[in-house]
Amino acid sequence: MKKFISISFFLITCQGVIAQRPETVTWAAVQLPVIFSTHWHWHNDAGYRTLGTSPAALQYLYRTGIRYTFTKQWSAAAGVAFFFSRTSFAKTNDEFGYEFRWWQEGNFQKQFKEKLQWQVRLRAEQRFFEETKNKAPYTACRFRLRTALTQQLSPKWSLQLADEYMEQKTKQKISFDQNRLMASVIYRFNSFGQLQSGYMWLRWPQQEDQHILTISFTKNISLYGE
Repeated sequence: MKKFISISFFLITCQGVIAQRPETVTWAAVQLPVIFSTHWHWHNDAGYRTLGTSPAALQYLYRTGIRYTFTKQWSAAAGVAFFFSRTSFAKTNDEFGYEFRWWQEGNFQKQFKEKLQWQVRLRAEQRFFEETKNKAPYTACRFRLRTALTQQLSPKWSLQLADEYMEQKTKQKISFDQNRLMASVIYRFNSFGQLQSGYMWLRWPQQEDQHILTISFTKNISLYGE
C-alpha cells in the first residue's frame, strides 16, 4: 500500500512538473510593413513561440493594422490580432485556444545626437478568449508601456535595450500582468530589411521567470518609391 501511494505521488508530481510553464523558450517573428505614403503604413507581423526548448508550438499569432505617421517623432496605429495558444504546457495536449484582439497604440521617438534613439510605445488591447475544455470564455483589457534605447554602432549594426511593463483588467480588477526586459542586436541589410536577435527576461505575476531567445526579420515593402 505504501509503495502504491509513493508511486502515485511520484506520478502526480511529475505530471505537475511537466505542466509547468517552460523556463526557456524561443520567440520568432516576421514583420512585413507595407508603406503606402509618407504618412500611411499597413502593419503586418506574425509570430511563432515554442513550448520550451523543443520546436513544438506554444502559440501562433498574426497582428495587422493601419499606422499613421504625424511627424518624425509621433505616430499612431490600430488594428486586430489573432492568437492560437496551447491550453496547457503539457506536450501531450493538442488543444489550442483562440483569442481575438483589438489593439491601439501611440508611439514617440526622439533622436539624441546622431546615433542614439529613444522610443516609447503605449498600447491598449481588448482581448476576447473563446471557451476551451478547461476555461470558460472571458474578456480582458491590457495596457502596455514599452521604452527602448537604440544605439547605432556602425552603418550595419545597432544595439537595443528595452523594457515593457503590462497591467491587465479582468473582472473589474486591474493587476500586474507581466514585465519584459530585453537586450538585442540589430543587423541592417539595407534601408528595407533587418534582422534582430537577442535575449528577453520575462517576469510573470506568480513570480515565475522565463528566459526567451528572440529573433525577428523585418522587410519593408514600399509602394511609395524610395
